[in-house]
Amino acid sequence: MRKILLLGDIDVNCFLIEQNNKCYIVDPGYEKEKVQKYVKDNKLEVLGILLTHGHIDHIGAIDSFDVPVYLHKNEYEIIINNYKNGFDYYGKEKPYSLENINLIRIDESTIFEIDDKKIEVLHTPGHTVGGVCFKFGNDLYTGDTLFSGSVGRWDFPTGDLNTLRKTVVDLIDSQADKVRIHPAHGTSSTIKIEKNNNFYYHEWKSLL
Repeated sequence: MRKILLLGDIDVNCFLIEQNNKCYIVDPGYEKEKVQKYVKDNKLEVLGILLTHGHIDHIGAIDSFDVPVYLHKNEYEIIINNYKNGFDYYGKEKPYSLENINLIRIDESTIFEIDDKKIEVLHTPGHTVGGVCFKFGNDLYTGDTLFSGSVGRWDFPTGDLNTLRKTVVDLIDSQADKVRIHPAHGTSSTIKIEKNNNFYYHEWKSLL
């Protein structure tokens, strides 16, 4: 696993899930050339791009490679709508046409493979209606659902506090303590740390 910090309107962690010189790229939000250079310098074969959700800071460079781009089926309404995905908010245009992107809708039954390793899809709505996390071994890529010591916002289009509350509690309770979480913003953490220290988890668990 490699994290590349991509700088833009909202800086974002872009992750590369690597295995035997093959990779999937998670949330390439900005700086297409930086992502392309890393792939080229490390002689990687890009199998696809995985989106935790469809906000501007996660999708700005999905045209970096001619590969399929995967997002949850419920998130399609966001990626195609410039009000819901944030491009209108920042007064920006998409730097590509979605007609030129091989956009594939997935759900929680979808499994991605890198040789003998698998990437699982966990549907984690609340920040957006089609938000997901991707799990590869003991690494969990949480997008804007779960942060170190915090959680994602619920006041964007299709966000919902009650849904996020249940999602966060269920996500933490369902994962082993040793699982590492890698959010799209900020530092990584572990399920054990979040279980012990995340204010939202404790507050929300008491309400369920």
